[in-house]
Amino acid sequence: MLKSLIEKTVTLDSRYIQKYTSSMNKFTLASDLFLRKEKENFLSLKKVQLLENIIVYGSISQAAKASGVTYKTAWEWIDKMNALAPKPLVQKISGGKGGGGTIVTVYAKELMQTYEEVDALHHKHLETLEKAFDYLDDEKEKTFSFSRLDAEITEISVHEKRANVELRLACGSLINIQSPLSFVEVNALHAGSKTSVLIESEAVSVSRSSDKKISSRNKLKTKVEDIMIDGEDVLLTLFLCEEQYLTSRITHKSYKDMQIKKDDELMAMFKAYSATLFYKANK
Repeated sequence: MLKSLIEKTVTLDSRYIQKYTSSMNKFTLASDLFLRKEKENFLSLKKVQLLENIIVYGSISQAAKASGVTYKTAWEWIDKMNALAPKPLVQKISGGKGGGGTIVTVYAKELMQTYEEVDALHHKHLETLEKAFDYLDDEKEKTFSFSRLDAEITEISVHEKRANVELRLACGSLINIQSPLSFVEVNALHAGSKTSVLIESEAVSVSRSSDKKISSRNKLKTKVEDIMIDGEDVLLTLFLCEEQYLTSRITHKSYKDMQIKKDDELMAMFKAYSATLFYKANK
């Protein structure tokens, strides 16, 4: 009997396990720096480039072409900057012995210099902030796995643009998840709606304790049905009730420290925001 259950578990889990390899070298943060005045975008990198090209060419049409914008756009930028600034940034010089042209004022050059200094600090700060994503940036081949649990909605409460949804799982346990309010409205969900919950294995932690002080909102009593070693990680298949299984990905160290083995009873925990409400209306 146990053997047939284990084989059934492996077959079931294989539907929710897939390999993938990241094609990215590294996560990077990118943002443009805008200097605003009167709620208008006054100065940006593209506008600084336009001003620099006006200095180089002495012509708005040539500067626009070098900056990759239309002549109309260049003039609109210049008119807006001149209107917002206490002093003009760009001025036309009437023709004379040396001919006319367009110049960038000293005030504009001071603005450009300050902008470039601040922009350099801005990018330096972004490089520091990028480190916050390092632990999520792993190029190794990984196994993506999730659980799909049948459930029925028992209550929906609304908080701003989010819905807090209480569900009763097929095994009788109650869980709470968060969902965009628009998802609930588009699918006309209500108390009594039959649905499913998708939970990524990495979002599920396990413990031998049922301590109420543990912060996770959702706690489910489970039994270890299967253990799969996946490199430095361990994927646990946890039995909830007939046809309902939860998977949890933990580190090999945690697996060893907790001395987990088949048939162990564990408390599985996950946050309300880490579960995804899944609904497909009958056609």
